[in-house]
Amino acid sequence: MKITKIEPQKKHKNRMSVFLDEKFAFGIDTFSLYALKLKENDEIDEKQLCEIKNTILFESAKNYAANLVSARSYTERTMKQKLMDYTGDEATANKVIALLKEYKLIDDADFARRFASDYINLKKYGRRRIKYKLMEKGISPETAENAIEELDCADVETENLEKLMIKKLSGNFDIKNVMKAKRYFAARGYSFDDIDSTLRKLKAESEDGDSC
Repeated sequence: MKITKIEPQKKHKNRMSVFLDEKFAFGIDTFSLYALKLKENDEIDEKQLCEIKNTILFESAKNYAANLVSARSYTERTMKQKLMDYTGDEATANKVIALLKEYKLIDDADFARRFASDYINLKKYGRRRIKYKLMEKGISPETAENAIEELDCADVETENLEKLMIKKLSGNFDIKNVMKAKRYFAARGYSFDDIDSTLRKLKAESEDGDSC
């Protein structure tokens, strides 16, 4: 195999993309590139390529991933995409992912639990919206559902919906205002049954107050 092109990467400074026989082969940091004395038109055999991927690429990707998880949490899918962008090599990305999972530096179940807790308690979203957001991030439907169920958040969800609806309606139960509120809370992930029951409760309380 011949190195047909070496060019700087756009997303990562101090990294180069190496092409073998006109096809992208891997990304490598500038220091390692020069240390290995790789340059265009050089010939590389399978053994050399394996050594590069198993040592240089893996160590670089491992350090890159460690820096990422030290700043914030990642789902497995998001981390793999970042590693693929960084190395261009799926085998290396999978190897680093396995190491991160072994040390619990990536844990989709834990990520889902913390994410769901924040979205219920802080952002006041309903469980349907939370599940959708988790799946967007690469969390499996089962893991997302389990995380929400583990929170046992039914009472919190009901309380959140009631408080938000009081604020949204401001005592105005005209059909136009009610329909607007229904659409708003459905979009926030609350079930239609919960929305209707909360509306009935608030409307009854409002009518009781008017009759006094």
